[in-house]
Amino acid sequence: MKLWYRQPASQWCEALPTGNGRLGGMVFGKVKEEMIQLNEDSVWSGKPLNRINPDAAKYLDEVRRLLREGKPEEAERLAMYALSGTPNSERSYQTAGELYLNFHGQEQEEGYQRALDLETGVVSVDYMAGGVKYHREVISSWPAQILAVRLECDQAEGLSFDCHLGRCHNWTDEVCTEGEDTVWFTAGSEADGGIGFCVMARIVTEGGTVRKIGEHLLVEQADSAVIYLAVETSFRHPGAYVEAARKQIAGAAEKSWQELRTEHIRDYQELAGRVCLSLEGMEAMDEIPTDIRLQRVKDGEEDSGIAALYYQYGRYLLIASSREGSLPANLQGIWNDSLTPAWESKYTININAQMNYWAAESGALSECHLPFFELLERVCENGKKTAREMYGCRGSMAHHNTDLYADTAPQDHCITSTFWPMGEAWMATHIWEHYSYTMDREFLERYFPVLEENVLFFRDFLIEGPDGTRITSPSISPENTYILPNGTQGHLCEGPMMDVEILYELFDGYLKACRVLGKEGEEVCAAKKLMESFPKLKIGKYGQLQEWMEDYEEAEPGHRHISHLYGMYPGTMINPEQTPELMKAARVTLERRLANGGGHTGWSRAWIIGLWARFGEGEKAYENFRALLTGSTFPNLMDNHPMGDGAIFQIDGNFGAAAALAEMLVQSQTDTVYLLPALPEQMKTGSVRGLRLRGKSELDMEWKDSKVTRVRIVSGYDRKMKLRVNGAEKEIELKAGTAYEETF
Repeated sequence: MKLWYRQPASQWCEALPTGNGRLGGMVFGKVKEEMIQLNEDSVWSGKPLNRINPDAAKYLDEVRRLLREGKPEEAERLAMYALSGTPNSERSYQTAGELYLNFHGQEQEEGYQRALDLETGVVSVDYMAGGVKYHREVISSWPAQILAVRLECDQAEGLSFDCHLGRCHNWTDEVCTEGEDTVWFTAGSEADGGIGFCVMARIVTEGGTVRKIGEHLLVEQADSAVIYLAVETSFRHPGAYVEAARKQIAGAAEKSWQELRTEHIRDYQELAGRVCLSLEGMEAMDEIPTDIRLQRVKDGEEDSGIAALYYQYGRYLLIASSREGSLPANLQGIWNDSLTPAWESKYTININAQMNYWAAESGALSECHLPFFELLERVCENGKKTAREMYGCRGSMAHHNTDLYADTAPQDHCITSTFWPMGEAWMATHIWEHYSYTMDREFLERYFPVLEENVLFFRDFLIEGPDGTRITSPSISPENTYILPNGTQGHLCEGPMMDVEILYELFDGYLKACRVLGKEGEEVCAAKKLMESFPKLKIGKYGQLQEWMEDYEEAEPGHRHISHLYGMYPGTMINPEQTPELMKAARVTLERRLANGGGHTGWSRAWIIGLWARFGEGEKAYENFRALLTGSTFPNLMDNHPMGDGAIFQIDGNFGAAAALAEMLVQSQTDTVYLLPALPEQMKTGSVRGLRLRGKSELDMEWKDSKVTRVRIVSGYDRKMKLRVNGAEKEIELKAGTAYEETF
């Protein structure tokens, strides 16, 4: 379980990521002039603003009237004026800076290897230069809350280098040194209400000397050295972030490197080691560098273990970018080298932020899901003001983006995405999802008010449609365009099918939560009654699942979003047991998307893998996994997203594909647990330990030639479970804490 290479990274998208949820780095592994690019999850631009358009409520009914009259162009023009946020953009996630290392006398290297060990969470660099062996390790420790770099060689007094800190050449404020071993800089604008922060480095050596000249620290003739790096911000330490960084480094420096490293590995493995996926023949590929393996896949060769490597890499990235107490993973997790990243590297909540957490529960990383809910809680609080002032509604809502400050006003002047009222509602569906896996009543009680506020918003917001059903308006089907019979193209609409599907999941989760928590009364009755008035999903003229209330043609049949299949995956309302006709229509929709060039972004392709898994189509799921590797994956296995003439990193594809690989092995979204529901030939023999099932259950499974040979399930409570295995269905009885085991 390693990513490894025979050469340093030549560009950012080849570097190896390290992270502790909050603090991240990208390790290039260069020999003479190394750079480790640094991030901290709360380094964002600007300050919190009230961006709600003061004219929104005044013109809402007019926008709705124009849509009802079939005048989308006029409705969209008015919405752009009256509903857009002022200013139109939220804040931007930014790089924290860089650590630069310049090594003396190490120009000609041999035997080079750079690696990320997914079993320990340690990045390493090894090489020889001038007959001397050099070894580096980089960790980002959650217990110590620092990033640390260990440098050593096998020759006494053989290590000499200098280091300094920077940020995009000159985007720092004051630069200071302390004593002979510490340098730090500050940046940001806490005084103006924004985020101020400090990046600090301290060097401790064995042997040799450390001294400072200007803003550089110089190490001469050392046996080894450890560089302790801290990044602290005013988001968590108002007015005291320099002192906080100083304290973090002082605490870490009191420990030996071995203590720090052991503590980090123990903490990381407690999460990473919960799931083990093994596929036949995968060990044979361990001797091949990762970039070569990826290129071989692109050349059409088979790689028996790359699915297992990719899956565990996805879990690694989640552990490294989302831990209890951190902010949730954003569009780039925590790894971003820009002051102006694409889409501001925010939380895009019309799929991307949610997709980041699709693998969390089944992958035994429920704790890593918690930062998402902490952000949701803040979104809900701000969303009450947005609901009231924009739409005159009770409850809470958010549009298609949010940021560090949990902003809920519309984002951008982009008619295909901006005016969508379902962002917070989709986020809120994760509450029941988390509960369904963990059965954590305390969690459900804490976040139940969020469900309640979202349901309350739609009780006020939904209007009566032409057929008497209750629908959203204005809205969109992200981020697609329909064509009216007269040729007019439209984006804003009434009641797109994705909204219906999200509403179903939201209200269904709310009502289930009410039953668990013993909630009764008028609010529950009102929610049930409203749910009965939602539109039914429709099948269109091509046999496809309709995307809009009307059976419109679409301007881009191969559009990257497949929004109206949400109800099938990750949702549950479309399934083979209860809605077989809708399943058939959903398949037609997916086939039409792919036939017209769909899946051309990493996250979209990841979604498609999950959809094929829900269809039980293992070969098609794996075919699209290969397409993800060949068309949407950088050499460091990070997901890429096409942007202009190139591509950028966007982490949702990694997380979405990891989730989909788990869906190929087991599905528990209905009353029946399906074992190997979508197993491809390339994964026909293997084993998995520790996958989680809904209902607080844990699965170990072995299979050979696509047939389950052994299963072991441990449940957290007494229950009966329907199990579909090797084409047959059976009911088993589980006792809390007692393993059910069977061989086949």
